[in-house]
Amino acid sequence: MKKLLLFSMLILSTLLFSQEIDQRLLVKYNSSEIKKIQKDNPNEYLFLINALNKGIFIGDIPQEKSKSIVFDGEITVDLTQTHTFLTLGLEIKDKYQYYKIKGTNKMLGVLPRIALDEKLLKEKTQSTKK
Repeated sequence: MKKLLLFSMLILSTLLFSQEIDQRLLVKYNSSEIKKIQKDNPNEYLFLINALNKGIFIGDIPQEKSKSIVFDGEITVDLTQTHTFLTLGLEIKDKYQYYKIKGTNKMLGVLPRIALDEKLLKEKTQSTKK
């Protein structure tokens, strides 16, 4: 009986773990698409999670660089909320993107794919050294 219970718990925990998805991805993908990415391209899934965590930044427009920054546009952002590139309807591209936040002296930056890939690689390297 104990073996059956242990086996059942093992199967249940495996099923629950394999079904776990980052809910923030549901802004763009449905759950079956996310599970497919997890299964078929786990590195892309890790990239997406990294991009959700570190893909954007918000800060003041530096006075000394205000005339040299080339903005990709203006964007409306509720600064009291937490955002990701997906909640703002943005994409990760192969270049830095800068947006002036309407009605403020702030900007939003989107990191390029290569910078996020490097951050992910660095984190993987550091976690394997521990």
